[in-house]
Amino acid sequence: MDRVVLFFMTLLSRLPLRVHYAFSSFLAWLLQKVLHYRVQTVNINIARSFPELNYKEIREVVDDFYHHLADTVVESVWMLTASTEAVGRQVRITGQDALNKALSLNRNAVIMVGHLGNWEIFTGLPDLRSHYGIDIDNKDFLYVYKRPKSKLADKVITRIRTRHGSCSLIESHQIIRHIVRHREGRQAFFFICDQNPPHCMSRFIADFLNQKTYMIEGPETVAAKMGMPVLYCGLIRHGRKDNEAHFELIAENAAECPEGFITERFARLLEADIIEHKSTWLWSHKRWKKRIS
Repeated sequence: MDRVVLFFMTLLSRLPLRVHYAFSSFLAWLLQKVLHYRVQTVNINIARSFPELNYKEIREVVDDFYHHLADTVVESVWMLTASTEAVGRQVRITGQDALNKALSLNRNAVIMVGHLGNWEIFTGLPDLRSHYGIDIDNKDFLYVYKRPKSKLADKVITRIRTRHGSCSLIESHQIIRHIVRHREGRQAFFFICDQNPPHCMSRFIADFLNQKTYMIEGPETVAAKMGMPVLYCGLIRHGRKDNEAHFELIAENAAECPEGFITERFARLLEADIIEHKSTWLWSHKRWKKRIS
């Protein structure tokens, strides 16, 4: 059954992107108005994060979010067969100097990102050196991920993230061993850092979007133990076919930073981007399932 679904998804992906966007409007309506996909979670998360917004403004952000979510879905399907050049035309990168500075230290680097914009489209980029002026080979960009329970989801995600050769994948439970083995290397590790961590695995609480929030500590812990530079990467959707990844250096050597500094700085940078682009964060995620008193 999974093969059949993947086959039809691959067929659909061959349609022009403009056709995907035409379907996206219907998909947004279907998710929000018919299936009511996590509508309560989305409304509560947005209302609590932006108490200054009135009811009408909240509704506008909610509506825009579902359009953004639908765009993200159809773009990801399109990426199953889209050329690397076509994907590259959708993306621009800023802050290359910050990234190149970290890479010039000739150490592995940690890059912290959130579920902002379309985080999948940044796994399909063309050659980083010639196209974006970034001093690293694509194979040395490693995307740290947790394998989903669904075999179909795993197949789709893996194909999207690896078919362009734009990055490599490594499972989160393998990351420590890999970094220790390649401690003299020059690789960049992308960590998505805004999930809801198991509370027993997080000691750090940040004031994030007007709420006390458990934060994932793993990237900071790894970087501090290995003396790695750390960067923030903001993934911004300015509009359809207009995506930006901007890099900002958090620390040249995480081992020299006070405990919690890197995680707190990441929270502040991501929060600022979310406030600027309210509808493009993953509001359907149950980020605050358990409230902190």
